[in-house]
Amino acid sequence: MQEGTFTMFVAEIIATASLLFLGCMGGIGIWGSSPPPPLQTSMTFGMAVNLLIMTYGHLSGAHMNPAVTLGAVMIGLKSAPTGLIYVLAQFIGATIGYGLIKIVTPVHLMSDGNPASTAPLCVTVIHPEITIVQGILIEILCTSLILIGACATWDPRCAHTPDSVAIRFGMAVVSISLAAAPYTGCSMNPARTFAPALWNGAWKDQWVYWVGPMAGGALGTSAYQVLFAIKEDDADKTRDEDYESVKMSEIATNTPDI
Repeated sequence: MQEGTFTMFVAEIIATASLLFLGCMGGIGIWGSSPPPPLQTSMTFGMAVNLLIMTYGHLSGAHMNPAVTLGAVMIGLKSAPTGLIYVLAQFIGATIGYGLIKIVTPVHLMSDGNPASTAPLCVTVIHPEITIVQGILIEILCTSLILIGACATWDPRCAHTPDSVAIRFGMAVVSISLAAAPYTGCSMNPARTFAPALWNGAWKDQWVYWVGPMAGGALGTSAYQVLFAIKEDDADKTRDEDYESVKMSEIATNTPDI
């Protein structure tokens, strides 16, 4: 493994571990008295994404999600072998992150932060009134929204707004989670669902949270490529405009005082 690839591998492990540790910890609620409100869990995951993109985005892109990595491979941002390394790192990191929660959290609070609950903390489940097909569709649509946002971020036309990427992604996760969490838990991430299931032996409908997000990742990426992808002639024009903007900025900066 090359040095740069190893750096990305380690960054993805740490970032995904931190995502599970911080995000799932937000599901503890008020100690021993009541489960957390939906806003708390959604904000915790969203702001964790914000923090981790700021911290690790320049090292690995801070994908933290196999569906995002799939999109990066589809548009040629990552090679297939590198994508597999990313996915491996994400599953390792997620498993470590949830394990750390089990170490630091009292056992009686590992049931969604509510001692009266029987559902393990952070395990995604489909609402009893939602069918499997509806659950898959929700995960597909929600993940596709995330990937459309990712493709927009990777678009050369968006290169002038890198500073806002972290907060944009964080708030996207918050808004989508608030809307869809009551239906399926709004995983949008196979690694995020896998780790709690592994540690708790809770595998019910696990396949939904693999098929849905990965299909959504492919759908969102394909939709952006078909509808909005920049054509080669436009790409050349965009590069020329970016170059012109840089040169004008240099001229303005280096103009001597009169």
